[in-house]
Amino acid sequence: MASAGEIPDKLYFRIGEASRLVGVKPYVLRYWEKEFDLIRPEKHSGQRLYRRRDIELFREIRRCLHSERYTIEGTRKKLNRRRAEKTAEPTAVECLAKLRNDLLSLQELLRRHYIKE
Repeated sequence: MASAGEIPDKLYFRIGEASRLVGVKPYVLRYWEKEFDLIRPEKHSGQRLYRRRDIELFREIRRCLHSERYTIEGTRKKLNRRRAEKTAEPTAVECLAKLRNDLLSLQELLRRHYIKE
């Protein structure tokens, strides 16, 4: 069994294993699912199946609630803010397009500089 610090390299985790990895009882995870719309486990034959990102998010929720003493509503706002910030970050394609434009501008500056001499 993995320690609470490491998450095994698996595709799915059942609720019992997820609860051990997060450090809370299974009913707490079920409750958090209802409170935080970011968590949507897959269900197969009546079993909840969580992904690694779900485990990481549960750990973040636990840290906010237990260590930082946030309320459920405060934690929800913090996670939603974080999600909004991540979506506001430029994509790789946008970064490459900007880099291309910057390189073209630099090329043009160098061309003008060498033409003057």
